[in-house]
Amino acid sequence: MVENIPVGEMEELWRSFFQDSRFRPVSSKGKRFPIPKCPECNSEKGKEDAKCRKCGGSGLDLDNAPTYIDQIESVAQDYPGGEKAIYITWEDITEFHPRLAINLRWNLDETLKAAKNIVREFIDSETENHVMEEHHTEISLDVSPIEIPDDLFSEETRNLRKEHLYQMVKVKGLVRKSLPVRPRMEVGVFECTWERHRQHVIQDFFTINEPTRCRAEGCKCTEFKLREELSQFIDSQKLEIQEFPEKIPPGAQPERLTVFAESSLAAQAQPGDSIAGVGVLRPRARFSGRRSRSTEFDIYLYAHSIDERKAEAEDDIPTEEELFTMQELSRHPDLRERLSNSIAPAIFGMEWHKAAIILQLFGGVEKTLPDGTHIRGDIHVLMMGDPGVAKSQLLRAAARLSTRGVMATGKSSSAAGLTAAAVRDDFGEGRWTLEAGTLVLANGGLACIDEIDKMSPEDRSAMHEAMEQQTVTIAKAGINAQLPARCSVLAAANPKRSRFDMTRPLSGQVNLPMTLLSRFDIFFIIRDIPNPERDEQLAERVLESHRAGEVLGTEGDVDDLEWRELQPPVRHDLLRKYVRYARKLRPVMTPQAQNKIRDHYTQMRRHYRALSEDDDVVFPITPRQLESIIRLAEADARLHLSHTVGPEHADRAIEIVTEFINITMKGDVGFMYDGMQPKQRKMAEDPRALIVRFVRQAGSEGADLHDILDHLVDQGFSRTKCEKIFQKMKLDGHAGIYEPRPGRYSLQ
Repeated sequence: MVENIPVGEMEELWRSFFQDSRFRPVSSKGKRFPIPKCPECNSEKGKEDAKCRKCGGSGLDLDNAPTYIDQIESVAQDYPGGEKAIYITWEDITEFHPRLAINLRWNLDETLKAAKNIVREFIDSETENHVMEEHHTEISLDVSPIEIPDDLFSEETRNLRKEHLYQMVKVKGLVRKSLPVRPRMEVGVFECTWERHRQHVIQDFFTINEPTRCRAEGCKCTEFKLREELSQFIDSQKLEIQEFPEKIPPGAQPERLTVFAESSLAAQAQPGDSIAGVGVLRPRARFSGRRSRSTEFDIYLYAHSIDERKAEAEDDIPTEEELFTMQELSRHPDLRERLSNSIAPAIFGMEWHKAAIILQLFGGVEKTLPDGTHIRGDIHVLMMGDPGVAKSQLLRAAARLSTRGVMATGKSSSAAGLTAAAVRDDFGEGRWTLEAGTLVLANGGLACIDEIDKMSPEDRSAMHEAMEQQTVTIAKAGINAQLPARCSVLAAANPKRSRFDMTRPLSGQVNLPMTLLSRFDIFFIIRDIPNPERDEQLAERVLESHRAGEVLGTEGDVDDLEWRELQPPVRHDLLRKYVRYARKLRPVMTPQAQNKIRDHYTQMRRHYRALSEDDDVVFPITPRQLESIIRLAEADARLHLSHTVGPEHADRAIEIVTEFINITMKGDVGFMYDGMQPKQRKMAEDPRALIVRFVRQAGSEGADLHDILDHLVDQGFSRTKCEKIFQKMKLDGHAGIYEPRPGRYSLQ
């Protein structure tokens, strides 16, 4: 057991650390505060003939470099509105004094408590008086350690054991539930009922600890009254985190862990966030009945730091060597093919589908207009195909490559499981709490939904808001919240009768409403068509994959050519970092690319208009497809690590959308949606055609005028407009309409 440092010596070490000018303070994201520039030389370097006497040619004002004392005073002056913590890095503590670092590891609570006491010494008395007069509260700053190395402290939730109790651990996970921030009593002030003597009692974490007897001399009172207004409280929030989906072993259920975040850490995380909690693992008694306690204990993490930056970036921050490799890769002439072939290389063919998925991983640029309108940048892709064409394998491969990929199956997912749910269980202690679903957990990444056609219509309707507005709104049990769901959706569906018939519209073959289909930027139809040459190539690839899997790990050797064909052209770890790095870029569209996209859009509509004599038709490309082209062009620019969207990126987007319209939609979006040709659609939408059809169905007795008008109103037409149209038809003798007797009309 490591011997703890005495409190006096520990406080002296902290005092020396905060006074040491070698260490510059850091922000909550681990970034050092910059050193100001030299005021005399104006930061001009490289002048050997006239070096600055103040900075010696460094261009930095080292005498005024920020220190921890400056940071403490700055945070104290903004209290309680700004930051409420002083952040320290593990590297600085280790460099300053190894013994202090060891004590931080094995006695985290007491070590940070000593640091918090020393921070109070560096707060100016005038600042304390000002905060007390202005806000009627004392300044209380926390000390939060960040940049904790994973190799020393990171533990998986399912691997936490008794040896981790009361020790510093770092646990990563997704926030599934959270309770509102509430005050928790730290020190309770109790007043005896006889002579009103007051006692200050330090409270337990979960229960109120009351005094048993008055400590005042001569007073034997055993009854007390709690004075809440005199007690000390601390902000407290209860979270529940779950293991990352990619860390769950096959066949295992995701483990969960309760996290208590207090003081400056409260309200720092919400459902759907990916965090790394650093703190002390503690046990909590479990009650088997109302009074009896069980011998089994639950565990929870009392957090001293929420290292969000490490949880999001993890190990995907590229090094200089990796950054150089990425730049070299971005200049490769066959970059698109190399990245597309890196998705499930064991799956033969499906070039266009993989090309669309790789662009989906990079995504377009999210925009917020000056009026507050949000334009999504995420790309939604739907794959509809015959059974056995490897749709599920593509989904799983894409989820593994995404920065945050979450898999779900439509048949086993409900609306609450996809979006969010309001639940009441032991976690909320009888209160309603929010639990994030698949689309919220995939915020900032990719949500893969297999067999989306197997979902019930009520559950599918919950996806409409998440796919277009990219939010999830919950209004239930007194909870009215809006959670972010800014993710791309990659879905797969099967036809109703196991095979697609391209001569029939989609509406009768796929169990998906048109309102949901229209929200996908691209959807492909994958057909299993017999082709002797392709079938032979496919059989060879499947046999090679099975042989490689059998030989791997045995004494046999796989042919080098076969092995190279099954290996991704770009390593998955490099591709994942490449995607993360590229998604930070915000390429701007050039005028040349704008002209090319505009010309293509107008040309497509003009071409379709020339094919039809009617003026009122549904065009194969709509503004929704126009936005899809823009997003795909931006994704292709990110794929090349370009800061601008050029004509070549626009050409690629137009090529993919054209492939989608010509092959999947057969050149007519309207036909694939409703199964009607333009002339049929024109007649269906023409009130005159509806009038003729209704009168014809009435037979020889004729149709009453009021019944005709009521029928048109039910179809969504204005009654006044229909009356005018009908009177004009009667006067012109349109379709032979006449009035055999007053108020009733027939066809000649």
